[in-house]
Amino acid sequence: MRQQSLKPEQADSLTLRLALGSILPALLFVAWWMGIQSGSAVIPTFGEVWHVLTHPFEEPEELNSRSLAFSVLLTLIRLGLGYGLAVLTAVPLGILSGRHRLVEYVIHPLVELARPINPVVLLPIITVLLGISSLATVFFGQIDAWRYDVLDQVQLAMILILWYGAFFPIYLSTVHSVRNLRISHLETMHLLGAGRWHLLRWVIIPYTLPALANGMRIALGISWLVIIAAEIFPGTRSGLGYMLCTACKTSDYEYTFAAIIVIGTIGLLLNEGFRRFERQVSHWRAVEK
Repeated sequence: MRQQSLKPEQADSLTLRLALGSILPALLFVAWWMGIQSGSAVIPTFGEVWHVLTHPFEEPEELNSRSLAFSVLLTLIRLGLGYGLAVLTAVPLGILSGRHRLVEYVIHPLVELARPINPVVLLPIITVLLGISSLATVFFGQIDAWRYDVLDQVQLAMILILWYGAFFPIYLSTVHSVRNLRISHLETMHLLGAGRWHLLRWVIIPYTLPALANGMRIALGISWLVIIAAEIFPGTRSGLGYMLCTACKTSDYEYTFAAIIVIGTIGLLLNEGFRRFERQVSHWRAVEK
């Protein structure tokens, strides 16, 4: 198989995109530099923020928060559990609703009623209902929960909110893609004697993956916004959102800027990773057309 080289026009297009994409970040750095020159106490210097970013395991002296690395770890654990739970529940329900109208008629009214509600709005209510229960209290009890530092800071209310925010885009994209499944594909598999699991493995899942990947990417973006907002609520003791809020209260703005940079960087990497995954599972569509 002959390896394709990058054409000159493609190289020029890539260079142009990189140049245009760097304009706004460069303007932000200029605005940051101008803020530093103005002498504002709210805007930290590049060196102060760089020190925080390059010493992620250093415990803040005056900030009532854990290290930057620990905050990133807790945020990603909460995100992974809540988002993973959404995928595990939304995909099977979406396939069932797409294949069986009766299931859709049961689930659809509740989905349309709950979908417009902002997940963050529900956090105080769910926090009141579940209290400060965490994974540690579930597995080891209320008395011994404090012994398991990481698990004790993964609150059930936060996982439920993340599940709520990610569920609907994944569910709706799955239903839509299953509904658009070509009847000819199913009829061919039936003629070949395929059973229910063969249809799921060789037709339904491959066909729904492109739309599902897009729904998962949108859901991940929503979850990332929700987790940062949820970590600001009372009862949280760690996480990037908690660090950002606490640093503002104590005027340790170098940690605020560092947290913002890390939040934006992780969000960019997660989105780009899912974009690549989406392109990879969608390559067959161009061939089919």
